[in-house]
Parts: sequence; C-alpha cells; structure tokens
Amino acid sequence: VRLTLTPQIYLQRIVEKNGGNPFSPDSYGLRAKLGATLGPRTSLEGSALFLNFDNFPNLAENAFRGNVRLRQSIGNHNLAAEYSYRDRLFNGSLGFQTVNSSLGAVLTSPQMQIGNTGINFSYQAGYQFINADTDRADLLEPVRENNRIDLGRGQVSVALSRGFNLWQGQPLPRTPTQGLRYTRTPVVPFLQLALGVRGVGSYYSSGDRQNSIASSIGIQGQFGHFSRPFLDYTGFNVTYTQVARDGVSPYLFDRLVDLKVLSFGLVQQVYGGFRVGFQSAINLDSRETISTNYTLEYSRRSYAIILRFNPERQVGSLTFRISDFNWNGTPQPFSGDVRTVEGGVRLSD
Repeated sequence: VRLTLTPQIYLQRIVEKNGGNPFSPDSYGLRAKLGATLGPRTSLEGSALFLNFDNFPNLAENAFRGNVRLRQSIGNHNLAAEYSYRDRLFNGSLGFQTVNSSLGAVLTSPQMQIGNTGINFSYQAGYQFINADTDRADLLEPVRENNRIDLGRGQVSVALSRGFNLWQGQPLPRTPTQGLRYTRTPVVPFLQLALGVRGVGSYYSSGDRQNSIASSIGIQGQFGHFSRPFLDYTGFNVTYTQVARDGVSPYLFDRLVDLKVLSFGLVQQVYGGFRVGFQSAINLDSRETISTNYTLEYSRRSYAIILRFNPERQVGSLTFRISDFNWNGTPQPFSGDVRTVEGGVRLSD
C-alpha cells in the first residue's frame, strides 16, 4: 500500500487574488494518491485533489475532486469499477466539462492484431450511472438548483487501425559523433500512411442515443538523422477525421460536435540539440482550434529538457529526462488532472 501526499501552492492566486498575501487558505491545496495491490491480478487506486482549504472541512462543492478505482485483470483484459466525484474532462470544441459524479464499470481490451493482416483491433464496453450538466430543457425540472440530470449510460467502442510503410531510410552508426550525437537512439527516417476507423455506440436511460463512425486517414514521417548542427531533423504528421453521427448525447461532457477534424504537427531541429514543435487540431466546420501543444526541447544523448504549453487546456510541463535509467511512467503536465473525451469516449489513463 502506498499513499502519497503532495502540497500545492497556487502562486497566481497569491499574486492576483490575494494581493501577495501568502496566508490565505485558498492559496494552498493538496493532491493525494493511493495505490494498493490486493492480489496478483487485483489493485486499488484512488486520488483526491483539494483545490483550496476555505472553510475546511466544510469545503465548497467545487473545492474537491476525487475518484477510487478497483482494477481486475481478466486474461489479457482489464475490468475497472470506478466512482468519481467532479471528474474534469476536455471535450474538444466544447472545452472543459465537469461530471459531478459517476459510478460504473468498464471492460477494456488490449490492442490486438487480427491474424497476419497488420490490422490492430481494440474495444471497450461499460455502464455508468452519471450525474452531469445538460442543456436539454425537457430533461430538467422546472424549479431546480442546477442543470444536472441523473441517467444511466451504456457504451461500446471498437477501433481498427492499419499502418503502411511507404519508405524507410537507414540510421547512422551508433557513435557519439553520428547517430548518438543528440539522441539516445539513432533516428530512422521513414514515411508512413495510417488508416483508422472507430465505431462508438452510447445509449442512455432517457431513451437517447449517440452512435458514430469515425474514419481517419493520415501521413506521418521524419527526415534527417538529428546529427548535423543545423536543420537535420524534421518530423511531421497530418490526419483528417470524418465522423458520421446518429443521435446526440443529452450530456455536454460526451457530446460529439467535432465532425470534421484536421490534426497536424511539426517538430524541427533549429540548432544543435534544440528542437521546436507544435501539435494542433482544428474543427473544419467552425474553423475553431480545438487544442494546440507547443514544445521546446533541448536534447543530448544522455538527457533532455522539454518545455510544453497548451493555451486551450491551460496546462504546461517542464520535463527533465535522463536516458537509460528505466524510468516507469510518463511525466504529467501541471494541472494534469484533466482527462480527454474523444469521439464521445473518455480516453483510458
């Protein structure tokens, strides 16, 4: 069993809201994480986030978020029973949405390959009881304190993908002055075509449904070997996604509104170990930017420093990576408690 407590200091609140006073209780918070191994195939996970300590312990509703999850491995699948309170999600053009409470279970498959076809296949299925915001007047009481409703939701998602290698170059020798000059592994130039399709069916106890089929086609690649001092690396990707939708979710947090999306990104070596890049997605119907990540990286063979910033999500991170130490996990961005909804499905973490 492991319990981790991490104090949070909100410098922006101290400066902008409290006039530089560091003793206000809303200038501090606490993040807690719980992990317990209950058996060889069973684990318990929990997290809690106190956004301030005003009137503690009688905190305001929006001052606390938390969840607890019981995971059970079944063969190569994962079954998770979860309760979450005020789960914060990012749903494309609809931006940040909060699910006030959710109780349910989800069965998730690993990514599997269909025979020798090269086609990757995965799925998940689940059912939850959800309390969250709606804009449907017919589902709301005439006299109410908020716009939240309680519904059950069953959801099934199936995804297929296939990559085609169009071209592949050769890496440089593994020497400190060639292939390993700025990176821990030699860069292999390539060009790849990627195809994907995902079907999602969501059914609500109100009688509503939201079914969709999303098809995507993209090309990605990298050129250069990241070895010479100038402009010796360019990585890029471009993907177009078209969605056919039947029905609309009564909720806002999983409503599918981005039906034509263009995603694209670029990473370019500028000088030495410095690379700059971005990754963006645009709703082609509204011409609205959904999300953009900007990155600045300084890379060497044994370490790298990476700065990331996303203005739409209002999150950022500063990562210091040391190579070849078998680190576990992925560095999380500041304010990294926001999860993503894509195609009406909350992506697994």
